Amino acid sequence: MKRKRRVRMLLACCVVAVAAFGWYASTAVRPPDCEVAFSAFADGDGQPLPENGEEVTWDELTERAYQDMVSSGRCEPPAARWRHWVS
Repeated sequence: MKRKRRVRMLLACCVVAVAAFGWYASTAVRPPDCEVAFSAFADGDGQPLPENGEEVTWDELTERAYQDMVSSGRCEPPAARWRHWVS
């Protein structure tokens, strides 16, 4: 009985490991060779100043700069992580 339990536990661990690897490999990421640079004015706390009366974060500004580079053709759009491994 103990051996069957170990086999089932090993099988469950393998299934979880394969599922986790599949999720990790299929997650969409930006191309590693695309460098995004932008500038913005910041307040005394280091947070970007509001644009058009709306609060923004550094992450939003970075994403906006990346999307501008994608639409202008200077960067590739996000793709599954495994595609970067094989290219």
